[in-house]
Amino acid sequence: MKIGIDASRANSREKTGTEWYSFRLIQEFKKIADTNDQYFLYSKEKLDFGLEHLPSNFKSKILRWPPKFLWTQIRLSIHLLFNKADVLFVPAHTLPLINCRKTVLTVHDIGFERFEQLYSQKIIGPRNFVKKLINLGVRVVTLGRYGSNELDYHRWAMKYAIEHASIIITPSQFTKDEIIQVYDIKPERIKVIYHGVDNERYYQILDQDKISVVLKKYRIETPYFLFIGRLEKKKNTAGLVKAFSIFKHKYNLPHSLVLVGNPGYGFEEIRDLVLKNNLSRQVIMPGYVQAEDLVYLLNGAEAFVFPSYYEGFGLPILEAMACGVPVITSQRASIPEISGQAAQQIDPNNYEELARALYLVSSRPQIRSEMIRLGLEHVKKFSWSDCASQTLEIIKQA
Repeated sequence: MKIGIDASRANSREKTGTEWYSFRLIQEFKKIADTNDQYFLYSKEKLDFGLEHLPSNFKSKILRWPPKFLWTQIRLSIHLLFNKADVLFVPAHTLPLINCRKTVLTVHDIGFERFEQLYSQKIIGPRNFVKKLINLGVRVVTLGRYGSNELDYHRWAMKYAIEHASIIITPSQFTKDEIIQVYDIKPERIKVIYHGVDNERYYQILDQDKISVVLKKYRIETPYFLFIGRLEKKKNTAGLVKAFSIFKHKYNLPHSLVLVGNPGYGFEEIRDLVLKNNLSRQVIMPGYVQAEDLVYLLNGAEAFVFPSYYEGFGLPILEAMACGVPVITSQRASIPEISGQAAQQIDPNNYEELARALYLVSSRPQIRSEMIRLGLEHVKKFSWSDCASQTLEIIKQA
């Protein structure tokens, strides 16, 4: 059997949730793949970061001809037109226009259908003139239903994928139920497979000196609360800053707030809130942090705080638990399903409640210890090897 895999996200230098999911699956596939099957990894650039070490039945296919934007829709489509695989696996919800007869894709969430105000409507394209031309073309072709902005691209790509995918994988029952409700498709076309936790990257570190070295690198002093994710509306990062401001004024404790991640849609509001509340010294934004440093930042944190509005899974929650860090998160979307009873769940719009949760975890050692114990036990349920074996079984059955 010839199995094609979109490895473009897995090969990204700065990985977040979807990219790590793609990377971990490919690395696990290498361990369990039937040697009688052939695997083709499609990417924009030469494989790196460990992906380049391939078994004999894995082949890298670098599709680097122009244009650079819309890689999936244009370059991957052209390649598949002349080089068909028996089945194509895409670890995100965007299928190429021309694809294999059998396709399996992962849909992580459909937040863009539920909360469009949390997503950017920035026009896609390399230059202003080209952007306007592309937008006009899309409007004409779709009879005005879609533009070439990021929100419409998500919607169009999802609907196209729903129509053409043989099997859809979701990382939670919540996301499966959302897809069935919004797109009215048969439940048997959707399979739920939970993500895993990379225990080689995320684990408890008892050596405080090693933690201190990394904290010094980013000019972070203890105690601090930690957030990891894109700094954007969807993640409710602005709400976290508001709650932290309440925490500082109400409880007068010495904690800082560390926001790890690249700026996203709505970052200006976050920055303005920090300035407005005189928190420039207490709110630290180091940008994207590599995983080898991230594990130390997690281990040094008083708590991991993730008050997101909408998640299809919420991988950082489990990674924090694996590091022995108490987790405060929201009671929305898939988060209660994934975090179980091991996290303190709050209403993401109730900033007083979130501030109170920050106070309790930082001032009550018994609460903190119990949260750590529950988290370390809970995270044992999630394995990348299990995720990969279940996913590969579905791909071969397709």
